[in-house]
Amino acid sequence: MLTESEGYRLLDSCGIPVPPHHLATSADDARAAAGRIGYPVVMKVVSPQIVHKSDVGGVVTGIERPDEAEEAFRAIMQNSAVHAPEAKVTGIIVEKQMPAGLEVLIGGKTDPSFGKVITFGLGGKLVELLKDVSIRVLPVSDDEIRRMIREIEGYRLIRGYRGEPPKDEEALVGVIAAMARVFIEDPRIREFDLNPVIVYEKGASVVDARIIVEDTVGGEAARLRVRAPPEIFYPDSIAVIGASASPNKVGYSVLRNLLSFPGNLYPVNPARTELFGRKTYPSVTEIPGPVDWAVIAVPARLVAGVMEECGEKGVRLAVIVTAGFREIGGEGAALEEEVVTIARRHSIRIIGPNCLGIMMPHQGINATFDPVSPRPGDVAFISQSGAIITTVVDWSLSEEFGFSTVISVGNQADLGFEHYLRFAEQDPKTRSVTLYVEEIQDGRGFAQIVREVAGRKPVVAVKSGSSRKGKAAASSHTGSLAGSYDVYIAAFRQAGVIPARSLRDAFNLAELLASEGCPRGNRAIAVTSAGGFAVLASDYAEAHGVDMVDLPDDVLRELNAFLPPFWNHANPMDILGDADATRFAALFDVLIRHQDFWDIAFVIAVPTTLVDPAHVANEIVRFSRNTKKMVVGCMLGGDSIRSGLRILRGSRIPNFEELEDAFKAVGSILEVRTARKG
Repeated sequence: MLTESEGYRLLDSCGIPVPPHHLATSADDARAAAGRIGYPVVMKVVSPQIVHKSDVGGVVTGIERPDEAEEAFRAIMQNSAVHAPEAKVTGIIVEKQMPAGLEVLIGGKTDPSFGKVITFGLGGKLVELLKDVSIRVLPVSDDEIRRMIREIEGYRLIRGYRGEPPKDEEALVGVIAAMARVFIEDPRIREFDLNPVIVYEKGASVVDARIIVEDTVGGEAARLRVRAPPEIFYPDSIAVIGASASPNKVGYSVLRNLLSFPGNLYPVNPARTELFGRKTYPSVTEIPGPVDWAVIAVPARLVAGVMEECGEKGVRLAVIVTAGFREIGGEGAALEEEVVTIARRHSIRIIGPNCLGIMMPHQGINATFDPVSPRPGDVAFISQSGAIITTVVDWSLSEEFGFSTVISVGNQADLGFEHYLRFAEQDPKTRSVTLYVEEIQDGRGFAQIVREVAGRKPVVAVKSGSSRKGKAAASSHTGSLAGSYDVYIAAFRQAGVIPARSLRDAFNLAELLASEGCPRGNRAIAVTSAGGFAVLASDYAEAHGVDMVDLPDDVLRELNAFLPPFWNHANPMDILGDADATRFAALFDVLIRHQDFWDIAFVIAVPTTLVDPAHVANEIVRFSRNTKKMVVGCMLGGDSIRSGLRILRGSRIPNFEELEDAFKAVGSILEVRTARKG
């Protein structure tokens, strides 16, 4: 850790304002320094081992006289010796006591996945308690810094609150930008904590700085892997190496799942001549025709030899479901490296190892040992957990949810998230992507690619590990605030990825985006035949950042022409409990003609004896197909609305069974789109 005076020199060299200061090593020195600087002064202990100076009595403020300066020096030294006896005190910094203002925090840390990250929030002693911070992965533009400042709850204090004049936001932007620049450009800086930075009506000043440096610089350069040609994901022939007749073997499950593959399927097992009525080959090299994919389900010790044979045969993609590689360390890691070396020599790409495999329902491919196969659909699911995949696929069947592709990434020895994202980007069957992420090694490379993919197709991500805490003895406020999970979520949002807290939320979002696309704005309308839900819609819209717009006069005139006189004449539109499908249809016709004043429509239908859910669902489908806006289905109820749900599902229009879930989903989309303007 740099001493505070060293940190001040660094900041001053970057044009960042700091108070006049001096590092004193004796009481006399402190007295003289205070006289030169001018009273009042502050005195603070300087020690790499003392992170929170106030906690050990290491800070004295409001020093007005020479004798107080001497006494403060002695008191700080004594307090430090009592409360932190192991700490090495290099001196006491004497600095000008700056006038009161708004205290904020500017921090930075080096994340193991995404590299250098900057944090901003309200400062002072309460920073960890309030945790009102925003995070960005560097580099950032000045506009991004402004958005960062404005997204914290405490921004109202910067803007001016209850008669307080506004603070100098542009001066704050300048300090953050300068610190972000030096953080990126100086590879020695690993972490820093400027707390507090005092912001005034005009100007700002850092009054406490902790900067942690390293003598040696670690390699942080992102390693972008070679892009995999998309055509390798469309095989005409597949060999299952390790195919088995034993139901308790992985090779049995994989072969059984692939029996519906319309291309050429070749079981490989030297001990068998036939499996499932198909000719079986002793080696992949003895298969008479070309082999595009090899699904490998033999013990780990045999995989290297099998890969050599696959190279000789000209296999393009190896799906290695076998475990026992890098995930067990030691010999397993060495074995994985050997397999990768063989694959590179023969230009074979690898999924896995230690993975569930890959499913491509539109092609009739289930190259996994999952006992069930998913329906075809629009959503690509890419997961770091095979168990998550089997659970999600099982859930999807009863929900009639379909997938374009399901990929278990495994150890990512060769192909990784970035390759699968590129594939999904160009795959005509994929309209949105869902990720389940545990850890990403090359965060910068991932962010660069997912940003490009998310610009073309919506990407939703669930990140596990939100409960993991930072180190017990964090070296700075930033170290405790910007935990790994928080950095992932910040990086996702910067890249245009929509974070979801649960898998169900993720697939609700992905399905909505696959069906309706992204909204152009946050102007929303809601239509319902139930007054209570109209009120709730207003509440949920406000809670989740959805703007319920006023109805234009010409739209009101058209609605009044056919709606009962007692409808509420407002948005959300309560068209009364006796509304049938015809009334919904007439209202939709008006909204189709007037698409210029809204971006999102929530259609809330409830069971009544007067309406057939199937007829309402058909009208929702027609409404969606005749607009370029987002239409969100909210048919609420149980068995009585099943006929309507089947129609929506058959037309790939998602339905939210809980009204708040619909607004939460749309709010999540709007939050990321707003944060990524331009």
